Amino acid sequence: AMIPAYFSPLANHLWQSTAFAVGIWLLTLLLSNNRAQVRYRLWLAGSVKFLAPFAALVAVGRQFSWRSTPTVVQPDVTFIIDTISQPFAQTAAIPTLALSPASFSVVPILFVAVWFCGFAMSLLAWSVRWRRLAAMVRVATPLPAGREWAALHRLEQVMGLRRPMTLVSSDTSLEPGVFGILNPVLVWPNSISARLTDAQIEAVLAHELCHVRRHDNLAAALHMVVEAVFWFHPLVWWLERRLVDE
Repeated sequence: AMIPAYFSPLANHLWQSTAFAVGIWLLTLLLSNNRAQVRYRLWLAGSVKFLAPFAALVAVGRQFSWRSTPTVVQPDVTFIIDTISQPFAQTAAIPTLALSPASFSVVPILFVAVWFCGFAMSLLAWSVRWRRLAAMVRVATPLPAGREWAALHRLEQVMGLRRPMTLVSSDTSLEPGVFGILNPVLVWPNSISARLTDAQIEAVLAHELCHVRRHDNLAAALHMVVEAVFWFHPLVWWLERRLVDE
């Protein structure tokens, strides 16, 4: 029996994304003495690759190819890319479990049902955390003045941030952090100010503003989508750890 047609595109995409992530890992090993920002972008590319099938990237690349006189000999690279993008399309019979035609109609239904359960549970977990943080921000007190606000305003000018950040004070025991993507809010626990010097406060605020300038919340949201869709793949959870570390 051959691999069922409905499994072939998914199998192609999974092994291509896995191979791409392994290549990213080898590249980061070579760049271990480079800046963490470089390795972070490489890991992010490995994450985004899960959302972009290789065959689709090849098709897009062909649309933007140079409109010149076609050459007689096809480059070997094109042949290799075509082979990689469809590894199961031209293969001979691959031994698998012998299943009757009737069972094939049940397999995709079970597959989709199991996948959807994991997908829904991932979205539910993130929704609960998001609602908890949103409720915390709603009850937080805006800080229109004070040494925290002064340090934040000064850092925004130094870093060239055009849109002023909203600074709020919270009674929670969470660490300082930025909430939101389009209109980020910097949540500052009011219990830590008494224990920090002005220089320490400025260092913490600079750290959070770097997250805003690099759009790290947007990158985190993209990887959350990857984890929700490919929750069954251990590699996407390993990628999250690498992103956080870098």
